[in-house]
Amino acid sequence: MLELLKRIKACPDRDSLLDMLGAHFREQGFEGFGYMVPSTEEPGAMVFELRGLPEAWRNIYRDEGLSKSDPFPQYVARHRHPIQLSDVWKSGTLTPAEREFVGRARAGGITDGFLIPTFGSHQQMGIFALGQVTGPEVLQRADIDELQAIMQAAHTQLDRINQQGVFPKLAPREVEILHWIAHGKTNSEIASILNIGLPTVSTYIQRLFAKLEVNDRSAAAVKGVKFGIISV
Repeated sequence: MLELLKRIKACPDRDSLLDMLGAHFREQGFEGFGYMVPSTEEPGAMVFELRGLPEAWRNIYRDEGLSKSDPFPQYVARHRHPIQLSDVWKSGTLTPAEREFVGRARAGGITDGFLIPTFGSHQQMGIFALGQVTGPEVLQRADIDELQAIMQAAHTQLDRINQQGVFPKLAPREVEILHWIAHGKTNSEIASILNIGLPTVSTYIQRLFAKLEVNDRSAAAVKGVKFGIISV
């Protein structure tokens, strides 16, 4: 794995990196590979690149805008740890619309697999997908910790490649304060929690409002959650 991590770090562009990962996972028995990040133009939607999935399903997913009803990315965003697809579609927590999505996906040839969350240097979330397995033994022998390490390295490198950034780049302290804003804390409460002065909290809030291009606390919290900067 160490050699693969070195190759990931040396990749000069997005396409080369995703091509390399796709080839690596095909050798492991995963014919399907995808990478998703929250859209900056349409909060709540995902920007995705899917490889090795049935063409008919890819077209349906794209043309019908199914990323909005796809339960898997939201499930991963809430739990923030790797999941197996079958664990989600067997759960009793899906809405009727989400159950319909799962049924259509399985009818469209989507197999079991994994979704693995990753986090960039500016706290933005990404999700890597592995599926279209060549046999059940592929899932049984998969090392989740190793997969997560590979995906995290890839996300970090993609973050470096995309230096211009499409996500608001908040400082760690700004992310902390946004987290507490989303949980309904006042400036005084945040100052007490973080053991910093009230004027300092106000300054951080002004900065993060400017970076998020919002004018109030509710809008800041909504944008932070929808762009994967924070979770609640």
